[in-house]
Amino acid sequence: MTPRPADDAVFLHALLEGIANIEALGYRRLAELGGPQLASVATVGGGAANESWRRIRATALGVPLRMPESDEAAVGVARLALRALEVRARR
Repeated sequence: MTPRPADDAVFLHALLEGIANIEALGYRRLAELGGPQLASVATVGGGAANESWRRIRATALGVPLRMPESDEAAVGVARLALRALEVRARR
């Protein structure tokens, strides 16, 4: 992690940009492998409350970040199950 900038804020910003770029690479690779193109990202957790971090991620991903109605894992799992049942019912 050298050369390290003398300014801690500049160093942190660079770290966050690097993490966001890795995330973007992951989503691009998923799309290359047949996954859907990224349209938006629901973000939760402590970092989701940080406007600077959300902006860095949105820029790297090229899509809007949105705050979900609920950040409870059970709600997300329930929604995925419901979608699966809806798809199955259409068959």
